[in-house]
Amino acid sequence: MSNSALIGSVIERKAGPSVPPKPNQTGATGFPSARHRSQSAFSKARGEAKKSNRAQQVPVVESLPPPPKGLPNLEDADDWRRQAEEENQRRVACMSHEEREQEKREILERFGPNIADVLRKAREAREAKTKETVPSLDGLSIDTTLKSPTADKRVIKSAMASRPSSPPPESATSTRPSSRADRRLRFAELTPQDVHVYESAPPSPRKKALALPPPTPDDGPTTSLGTYGVSGFLASTPANGEVPNASENGEHLEEGTPEYIRRHFFPSASANDPALAWINTGKSDANEGSSNSTLRFDLSGAPIPPEVSSTLPTHLGLHHHAEGSHAGYTLDDLFLLSRSTVPGQRASMLDVLGRIARRIGKSSRDVIEQLKGQETILRKRILAAGVEAMGERGTLGIRAVEVMWVCIVAWDDNLAGVEGAELKDFSEDGALASIPLDFVLPQISNAFAVEALPQESLIQLLAIIHRLALESNEVAETIVGTKNLISNLLHAFILTPYPPEADSPLPKPFAIQVLTTLANASRSNASSLRGSADALLRFILTLPPLSPYPLPLATSLLASTFQFYTALASYGLYAQTAGTAHEPFHRIRQYVLSDQCQSVQLKDAWLGLLESWMVCARDPHMTTPDHDILWSQVVAWGWAEDILALRQRLTSEHTNVWTSQWRSLAAWLEGASVNSVKGGESEKNTIISAVRDGFANGVEHTVIEECMRAIGRVLPTRSTQVDMKALATHAKALSAAIRLWLSCLPSSSQQGLNAPPFSLPFPQITALCGRLASHPIWGSAYSQAEPSTVHVHLRALSCLLAAYLDMSRVLPGTTDDLWIAQALSILPHLLPGDEESAIKTICSLVGLVNPSFMASRSWLVPPAIWDKNALEAVAPFLTYSLQKSDTRIGATWMTPQSIKTSTTQRLPPLSACQPNTRNGLPLPMGRDWLFSPLDYLLRSGETDIFKSLPSSWDASEVDLVRATFLLARVARQVLTMHGLGAMVMTREETVFGCMKVFMLEHGQQQESETSAEEVFRDAIVGDFMKDLLAPFTIGSSSTNPESTESTVLLDVVATRFLGPSTPFYQYYTDFVGLYDSISFSHPLFARLLLPPISMRYPSDFRKYLWVDYAHVIRTIKTPVEDVVAGSIAEYLWPVETNAEIITGYLRATTKGHADGFLRLVAVHHIACNIWPDLRSADEREDVAEERAVKLLQAVDNQGQLEGVREIVTYRQTRDKTLMPPACFEQKGDWIDGRKALAVRCGHGVMNRLEKLFSHV
Repeated sequence: MSNSALIGSVIERKAGPSVPPKPNQTGATGFPSARHRSQSAFSKARGEAKKSNRAQQVPVVESLPPPPKGLPNLEDADDWRRQAEEENQRRVACMSHEEREQEKREILERFGPNIADVLRKAREAREAKTKETVPSLDGLSIDTTLKSPTADKRVIKSAMASRPSSPPPESATSTRPSSRADRRLRFAELTPQDVHVYESAPPSPRKKALALPPPTPDDGPTTSLGTYGVSGFLASTPANGEVPNASENGEHLEEGTPEYIRRHFFPSASANDPALAWINTGKSDANEGSSNSTLRFDLSGAPIPPEVSSTLPTHLGLHHHAEGSHAGYTLDDLFLLSRSTVPGQRASMLDVLGRIARRIGKSSRDVIEQLKGQETILRKRILAAGVEAMGERGTLGIRAVEVMWVCIVAWDDNLAGVEGAELKDFSEDGALASIPLDFVLPQISNAFAVEALPQESLIQLLAIIHRLALESNEVAETIVGTKNLISNLLHAFILTPYPPEADSPLPKPFAIQVLTTLANASRSNASSLRGSADALLRFILTLPPLSPYPLPLATSLLASTFQFYTALASYGLYAQTAGTAHEPFHRIRQYVLSDQCQSVQLKDAWLGLLESWMVCARDPHMTTPDHDILWSQVVAWGWAEDILALRQRLTSEHTNVWTSQWRSLAAWLEGASVNSVKGGESEKNTIISAVRDGFANGVEHTVIEECMRAIGRVLPTRSTQVDMKALATHAKALSAAIRLWLSCLPSSSQQGLNAPPFSLPFPQITALCGRLASHPIWGSAYSQAEPSTVHVHLRALSCLLAAYLDMSRVLPGTTDDLWIAQALSILPHLLPGDEESAIKTICSLVGLVNPSFMASRSWLVPPAIWDKNALEAVAPFLTYSLQKSDTRIGATWMTPQSIKTSTTQRLPPLSACQPNTRNGLPLPMGRDWLFSPLDYLLRSGETDIFKSLPSSWDASEVDLVRATFLLARVARQVLTMHGLGAMVMTREETVFGCMKVFMLEHGQQQESETSAEEVFRDAIVGDFMKDLLAPFTIGSSSTNPESTESTVLLDVVATRFLGPSTPFYQYYTDFVGLYDSISFSHPLFARLLLPPISMRYPSDFRKYLWVDYAHVIRTIKTPVEDVVAGSIAEYLWPVETNAEIITGYLRATTKGHADGFLRLVAVHHIACNIWPDLRSADEREDVAEERAVKLLQAVDNQGQLEGVREIVTYRQTRDKTLMPPACFEQKGDWIDGRKALAVRCGHGVMNRLEKLFSHV
C-alpha cells in the first residue's frame, strides 16, 4: 500500500529513515529513571484533537495510485479448487456404476443423508462470490485526494459498495492470528426438524390472559400460529388451505386435550406418532402420580393424595420444588430444604417436618398409611434436623426447638406424667439415644441464660429436659453435670423478678418438678441439687394468700417446693431446713389447718414432707450429715397434733390426703417406738384414741370400705385390662391404713392379740389379698409385648401384700403353716425397693421351720439336719443378694435404712424387672428362689458371701444342700395344703434346681477314693430330690395328668442363673459330659438327662445324646413311669425327621443298647418313619416312601429278632398314648398297609417279616 493510502481518518505518514532509540536514562544506581505520567497517551491525543479546529480543515482530494504488484489475485486463489474438481471428475468417469454406488453409500454413512445439500450450498456460495465483478483499481480511480491546508495530510479511503475489501494490514496491537484474519462467522440454515416445541409452565391463575378477537375478512390473509414450523404440514394441507375438522365423526373433544391438539394442529400425524409424545406429558404425569409411592405434603404437614397433587394450582406455593406437575414436597425435599442457607425457607421446612412428626407420633390419632413402619426412622431424621438448627436465632431457632419438642416430648403424651420409673423401654427405636447430649445440653443452658427465645420455646426446652431426665438415671446425671445448666434454669424459671413486674415472666412450678425428677434419679443428683433448694425458700417465706403471685400459682409453687424437699429427704438430705426455717413452716402449718387452704395438693405435699422428716429424725445417724434433724425437735414442734388436727377437715373424697395422713401418723408412731419411753406407749394410746371411732364408723371407715369395693370390683374379673392407676390409688390407701394399724401395736407383741388397736375388715382384707396374690395381672405385666410402666402401679400392690403379711403374722387364727404359705405366695410379687420386707419375711420363714413345726405335722426329717443347725446356716445365703445389690431403690415407705443406702428412688424399666432374667436386681424373685444357695456354691470363686459370714458359721457343702432342699420340700407341701399350687415351683424349675446339685462336681478334681464325698451321692440329698421330682413323673398321674403341659422351657428358667450370654445347650453338654465321667450310671443323674431330649426342644439336644454320646445310652435304664414329663407324648410327637438322629435310634434299637423308656422312644420314631399308618400327613408321599423302604431294609438286615418284632408290631395313636406292652399288642386293618410296604422292599424282606405279621 502506498504512503498516500487512506484508512478511515488516520493519515499514514511517509516512511523515513529510522530514528535510533534514545538510550535509557539511568540513575546513580544503574537502573532507568522512573517516568511518571498523569495522563494516558490516548487522553492526550483526544485532548489535542479537541484543541485543533477540525471544522477549518478542508480535505484535499488526490488520485489513488495503482495497487502494488504483490497484491494477491482472487482468481489465482481458486486454482487449487479447480484442479481438485477436475481430478475428481476424471476419477468418477473411470469408475463403474457399482463403484459409484458404493462410494455414495460410504459417503452417506460417513457424513449423513444431508451431505449433498451441504455441498450444494457451499458450491452455490462460491459461484455467487466469483460472479461478482472485481474492476481494476485504475478504472475505479478518481481524484478524491482531499488537500488539507495544514501540514498534516490525511488520506480518506473511498467507501465504494461494489469494491471488495482487501485484507487489512497486520497491526502490532492486534491479538487475532493472521491465519484467521479472513474467516467469517456463519450460521447454519434451520430446517423444520431442527425446531423443537416445549410445553410452557402453567400460567398463574392470578394473571389474566389477554384475549384477542378472532380474525375477520377485513384483516386480510391470516395464518394460524399452529401451522408454523411443523414438518410436513404445508405439504399435507389441502389445496383450499383449510385445516381438517378437529371434531370429525361428530365426536366432541375438550379443548386442550392431547387428542384435540393432534387433530387440530397435526391432522396428518397418527395417534401413536412418537414425535407427538410431548402432548401427552400432562396426562402421563397425572397417571404416574396416581401410582407413585412417593408421598407429598403441603405446608401444613398434611399428605397430598397423588391424584390430587397433579391438579392443584401453582399459586399455592407447592410447585417451586416439586418435580413435573405434582404439587407438594416429598420427605426428601423437606429434609434437603431444612438445611437451606435461606433461614426463612429452612424455618418453613422445619415447621412442616414438625407437623408431620405430630401426625405420626404415638399420641396422634391420624394415620398415614404410607408411613407405617417408618415412624422410627423419620423420628430420628426429623429430630436430627431440629438439633442441627437449635442454635440459630429468630424464627429458625424457634421452629427447631418446636421440632425437638414434638419428637421428644409430644411423641408420646402418655409419658408426660409418669414418674417413678426409667423410661428406657419406650426408646427402643434409638431416637433419644441418638441425641448428642454434649451438644444439646449446653445449647439449652445457653438459651436459658440469654432468654432470646420466647417463653413458649423456653418452656418447650424445659419439657425436653424433663423428658430426658425421665429416660434414665444416667441421662439425668448428665443433665445435672452440665455446666451452668441448673443455675441458668433457676434464673430463667424460678428466680424471676420479685415482686413480679408487668412484663416479667412468672415462676414456673414445672421447673421445680423437673428438679424433683432429677433428684429422684440418683443420690449424686440430689447432693448436687442441695444448693438449688435454698433458692426455693422464697416461696416458703410468704403464704399463698399474701404472695404477689396469683393464689393458684403461689399454692402450686409451695406444693412443688415441698415435693422437692421430700425427694431430698428420701436420701437423708436437707432435713436441717425444718429447723432453720421453723418460723415460716409454722405459719404454713397454721395456713394448711385453716379454712383458707382449699388445696388438696398442698395438704398432700405438706403431709408427705412431714413423714419424710420424721423418718430422718428416727435415727439421726442415717442422715447426711449426721444429726441433721433430731427427734426431740419433731416432738417440740408438735407435728403429731397438727396431723391429727388435719383429719377433722378431710372428707371421704380425699383418698390421697387420707393416705398421706395415715402414713405420716404411722411414721410418727414408728419413731416414737424407738425414741420415746416405753416404746412410745403414750403416743400410741393418743393416736388410737383419736382414730378408733373413725375407723369403726366414721370417715376413715367409709374410705376403707370404698377402697375395698374398688379393688374387689377388679379382682373377680380375672382380666388384665384394668385401670391400674385407680387400682394403685386404692391399694395405697388400704396399705397405709394397715401400716397405721401395725404401728399402734405394743412393741412387745410378737404374735397374737387380745384386741386390735382399731377395727379393720380383717376377713375381707384377707380374702382380697389372697385373690390379689393369685391374680393373672402379675404374669401379664411381665409378658406385655409393648413397653409399659405398669410396674409403677404394681409397686403399690406389692406394698399392700407386704403390709398384709406383717398384719397376718399377728392376727389370731393364723397358723405357722398358713403364714408360710402366704409368705411364699407373696415373696415372688415383691418389687425392687421392697428388699427390707423380703429380708424380714425370709428370716421369719426360716425361723418357723424347726423340729417342733415338722413334728406337729408328722413330716419326717432326718435328725442330721437339726444336729448341724443347717437352716440357720442357709439363711445368710437366702438374703445375701437382697443386701449387697449395687443398685438400691428407695423403699415405698421410707425407712432409716433406705434413706442411708438407697441410690435412686426410681424403678428400673420393666424389661429389667423380669423374674427370669439375670439383671443384677434381687427382686422380683422367681419361684425357685429357695435354690439360690446352690448358685453361690456353684460360683464360690466369684462371690464374696463366704467372706461376709460370721466367724461362728460352720457348715459343709452337703449341709447347705440338705437345708436348701428341706425348705423347698416344705414350701411345696404348705402351698399345696392351702390351695396355692399355682405358686409351687414348676417342673422345669425343679429339674434345673436338681441339675445344679450334680453340677457342683463340674470342674472338680475327681478321684475314685473321694467319690463318696460327692454331694449328689448323699442319701438325704438324693431322697429330697426324688421327693421334689415325684409329682412331675409320668407315673404320678394323680397329681400330674397326662394332658398337663408346661409352657416354660428349661432354657428360659436357666437364664436367671446362666445369664443371656451362656446358652442352656452349653450347660447341657457339660451336664452330659459330667454324667459320662463320674455318674457310674447314677439313676437320678440319668433321669435328669431326659427332659431336654423331648420333642419340645431343638434337635441339637437329641443329636448330642443319641449320636455324639451314643455310648451312654446303654447306661440309662430309666423306666417309663419314672420319666419327668407332663406326658409321654412330649417325647413321641411330632415324629423325628432328622436323618442323623433316626440313625442313632436305629443303632440303639438294632444293637440292643437302648432299654426302658429310651427303647420305646427309638422304636416309636423308627416305626413312624416306616409304616404308612403312622406317618405324618404333611410329608410328601414319594419322599416318605423312599425313606421307609431304606429304613425297613436296614432294620431287616441289622436288627435282632426282638428289635425287629417291636418295630413291626408297634402301634400308637395321637389321641391317647398307648404304653408298653399295649402298644405292641394292637390289631387292625392297618397291618395290610405294612405288608404291602414289605412286599415293595423285596421278597426276601417279606419272607422274613411274614411270620411277625402273622402274630399281629
